[in-house]
Amino acid sequence: MKSLIPHYSLVCSLCGKRHADAPTGFRLTCAENHAPALLRAQYVDPRFEIQPDAPGMFRFANWLPVRRILPDAPAPVVMHSEKLGQRLGLNRLYFVFSGYWPERGALMTTGSFKELEAPPVCARIPDGERRRLVVSSAGNTARAFLHVCATHEIPAVIVVPEVGLPFLWMLRPKPECVTLVALKGDVDYFDAIRIGNLIAATDGYFPEGGAANVARRDGMGTVLLSFVEQLGTLPVHYFQAVGSGTGAIAVWDMRRRLLEDGRFGAGNMRLHLAQNAPFTPMVDAWRQHSRDLFPENDTEQRRNIAATRAHVLSNRRPPYAIVGGLYDALNESNGEMYAVANDDAQRAGALFMQDEGSDLDPAAEVAVASLFQAVERKTVAPNDLILLNLTGGGYERLKREQSCIPVQPDIVLTPVDLAPEIIAEKFIL
Repeated sequence: MKSLIPHYSLVCSLCGKRHADAPTGFRLTCAENHAPALLRAQYVDPRFEIQPDAPGMFRFANWLPVRRILPDAPAPVVMHSEKLGQRLGLNRLYFVFSGYWPERGALMTTGSFKELEAPPVCARIPDGERRRLVVSSAGNTARAFLHVCATHEIPAVIVVPEVGLPFLWMLRPKPECVTLVALKGDVDYFDAIRIGNLIAATDGYFPEGGAANVARRDGMGTVLLSFVEQLGTLPVHYFQAVGSGTGAIAVWDMRRRLLEDGRFGAGNMRLHLAQNAPFTPMVDAWRQHSRDLFPENDTEQRRNIAATRAHVLSNRRPPYAIVGGLYDALNESNGEMYAVANDDAQRAGALFMQDEGSDLDPAAEVAVASLFQAVERKTVAPNDLILLNLTGGGYERLKREQSCIPVQPDIVLTPVDLAPEIIAEKFIL
């Protein structure tokens, strides 16, 4: 691992106070006593510069809040979509693919853009940190952190709901430095976050932080940097499916930096974001231009999540209302949100496979279907420059070509185990 001289500080989205990163773990919040707000990374170098000799996404290390460079990190791949674009009447449709598609240069062996989150988060961990990283996930994030933490021998605890276990595999046996915790029963991603926070509060552990971790966000923001590296300008429209909205916040932050650089266009980049119906809390709120999500009882939320095809788009407490979060990004971009039914997503994925030649993750299918809706509504024009973020794909091919080893949990927690005092007892080091 190549070490970096500190080249970033952290700035509060609300009060503007600047902080150095924490000497241990990660700084996740502002120290001032005000409403919750996301921190943003501010880099010493205000210009978008490529490090051509650095591996994968670390070509963009000047704009990643990392303390070192990991040698085997992947990068998103940008492609011009001729056949799907022709089907939709779009002349300048590009998609960024984060998955497994070797002949097109996409080599993410977890098949998901979460492989853009795990490397910079792990590369942000301070030298000498002896505590264990705690990560909560619905499935895809867990798979990425399993891969990166195993590769670099980073001690970690990864918490997933039991329904996420079928989505976990590795290309080598799981090492002892990584502990996988499964939550049994009627639980979801929000429960995994809650239990992860309890574990992280125990001596010997520290939280990854989710959307509050600037390394996670700026790692996902490299999809926009890859696009600008190739085309030299910002897109007019950006499409993505969202569960927490963290990826969309990430590209909006990167867009701000690129505008400040001044060499890549001065216009707006409109965000087009989609959720998988019937679980659409952010769509419902945005259509009413409400900063707050509408209250929905726990039973109804769980029922709606169970009815979706793309379970990874199911965060019940997304960073939507928080200052610097998704509402602000949508508001600043005059954004759109789309509710996509399961059948429409599956149909869009089949057409993508037919036209372009790769299977897609269900969340990426939702993104493609939202683009179909935008074309039908004439929200986009034939010559608009469009970036479609396909956040996962190539699973079927990956399973054919690689030896994918299912990962079994080290610890299974039942509802009776989930009290804070029991968690502390089980995870004491």
